[in-house]
Amino acid sequence: MSHAMKMLKKARLLHTWAFTNTKTTAAIDITNSCNLKCSHCYWWKEERPAELDDDAMVAFMKGLRARGMTAAIIYGGEPMLRPRMCEAASRIFDYPLIFTNGTQGFIPVDAQWIISLDGTRDVHDSIRGAGAYDCAVENIRKAPRKPVVHTTISGQNRHNLEGFLDSMSSLPIKGVGFSFYTPHMTGDEGNLAVSIAERDSILDELLRLRKKYWRIMGLTGTMANQFRQGGEYAEWNSREKCPASKVCNCYNADGTPKHCTYGNMADCSRCGCASIPLYRAAIKHLDLLAIFMIYRLLN
Repeated sequence: MSHAMKMLKKARLLHTWAFTNTKTTAAIDITNSCNLKCSHCYWWKEERPAELDDDAMVAFMKGLRARGMTAAIIYGGEPMLRPRMCEAASRIFDYPLIFTNGTQGFIPVDAQWIISLDGTRDVHDSIRGAGAYDCAVENIRKAPRKPVVHTTISGQNRHNLEGFLDSMSSLPIKGVGFSFYTPHMTGDEGNLAVSIAERDSILDELLRLRKKYWRIMGLTGTMANQFRQGGEYAEWNSREKCPASKVCNCYNADGTPKHCTYGNMADCSRCGCASIPLYRAAIKHLDLLAIFMIYRLLN
């Protein structure tokens, strides 16, 4: 496909997001297994149904594509525990994003890899397990295409943001995106949750750091305002108002639907999902940098 045709298809997808409620995106757990047990992950707090076998998963993804879902967000567990399904998703969907913890490496597929890193070595390993940071960074250096780094800001790593960005600035990555930890309705948060009010000072710090690390910062002032207590947060932080649910369906590893990529028990009133500020900044406010970020994510 020519570059011009790809640009046209991306523009058409953005137009669909902006002006219709058409479901264009599927968020799919392609496995119910993971090789890590990250302390902030919702996935260990909910029931995990049995996963579809390879043939059934491929058929399921093809069915979603036939219904008009051209974009897919591939989750787990850890998707690279099923590399054949990662490869299948990259063929079936026009715009596949694959989230990974990075410890299983990358395969050369036509998809955008998004790797989860939560701090410098000591901080990351305290969250995800000893050796996870070095393994992930080594795999980033060997990746067939530049991944996007995604970090979840919580009470465990909020003090480490500048050191983390400094360490990321020397790696071959497209950029760094930021979510806040989304609490679970069952509680048991420990030191994970950052209050809505505390988020403002963290956002101020990130925007200050953006001046130094502008090359990799996946955050604009308009995006930050979506998270702010005095900004636009109240316009979307509920299950009924969630913008993502208007364009995306989420599925368990057995093909059954679930409410959110963060599970059925996510506390939407304290949502920290990075995709919504990016979506709203681009679609509602026509933030050119946010639009550019989406274009780069879409292969």
